[in-house]
Amino acid sequence: MKKLIISLFCSIPFLLNAQEGFTVNMHLNGLGEHNVRVSYSKNGRSKVDTVFQKSTDLVVWTGITENPQLVRVEVLDTSLYLRIGKAIMPPPALTFVLDNATIEINGDAKQIFTSTISSKNLDVLLYDGIRKKDLPDAIETWTLQKLQNAKKNANDTLGNYDITQKLLVLKKKNQAMRIKFVKENPPSFTNLLVLQSLFLILPISESEDIFSQLNDTQKNSTTGKALLLKIESNKSTALGKPAIPFSQIGADGNIVDISSLKGKVVLIDFWGSWCVPCRISHPALKKLYEKYNSKGFEIIGISNEAASAGKDKAMQDISWRKAIKEDGLKWLQILYDPTIKDLVKEYDINGYPTKFLIDQNGNFVMRILGNSDKLHAELEAKLASLFPE
Repeated sequence: MKKLIISLFCSIPFLLNAQEGFTVNMHLNGLGEHNVRVSYSKNGRSKVDTVFQKSTDLVVWTGITENPQLVRVEVLDTSLYLRIGKAIMPPPALTFVLDNATIEINGDAKQIFTSTISSKNLDVLLYDGIRKKDLPDAIETWTLQKLQNAKKNANDTLGNYDITQKLLVLKKKNQAMRIKFVKENPPSFTNLLVLQSLFLILPISESEDIFSQLNDTQKNSTTGKALLLKIESNKSTALGKPAIPFSQIGADGNIVDISSLKGKVVLIDFWGSWCVPCRISHPALKKLYEKYNSKGFEIIGISNEAASAGKDKAMQDISWRKAIKEDGLKWLQILYDPTIKDLVKEYDINGYPTKFLIDQNGNFVMRILGNSDKLHAELEAKLASLFPE
């Protein structure tokens, strides 16, 4: 793959006001033969590209970004990945604000998320202040995840509950810090980007209130427009709203049409073969399916394989079908294809797994983000209420 160069067509006034573009110099000790993957946004769409080394332990990424945006950087070193069965979990990525400026990153290739960042750009520095505050907790989170991974692979359940609770505390601490930031700091692109990251945490009314305080430049940016669209999309999947219709050929070659399932209780499960929490949730889902399927319960799995196979649709199909077979999934399955219908966008999917429970009337009655024993118990209780003895 050629070295990444981002080219955007912009109006003349913008070009006059913007800097020439960005240069990100990544000095990563111990990078060896590994390359770097960057996840960013271009023309309103998510992009993933590989950036190759310029010289030993140095990767240089250049281009132009229309507006400041959050970017993820990962080292492609599979020896660092955690594995549970067939699923994998890469180590934490380095997240920073990308703007048209020079940005210097210095760190260790084996733990890129601990790198230091320097720049003269205010938005870059403002967001990095948040990252620095959270860094000790991020390091502790990764340490706990590695310990939990080792225990699961050894079928050692002792202490796993305590680890899960500690991880939850660290997650909520990070969320609280970000909420405090967006509420206490004046409007900025960094404020907008942090608000975007909190979208499913804050009530919609609070997100709308904070969004309304941004200036027109921030609101009309690609990120601002996307966030406003997400706010409206989230209203579309609010409890009590009718399920968003879709129809697509499934894994067995037959049409999966959600409208044909009205009268049944339907669980829509957005997952991926690459997603550890998704695949950990499958055994529990199989038990619920066996218990309630004969009573009118159906599951539709919608697998997003872009993270594991990139744009190659043939590879996406292979990864998807392989995971279905390995996990013994008997329910309806479709492969996410935005060229048919962008269900990830329409259902406002921000993380995996995300599940929606739809009642017999075809309305949303539950939304679940993530996987845990507590969340599964809540789903089981809701199903029990929809199928009274």
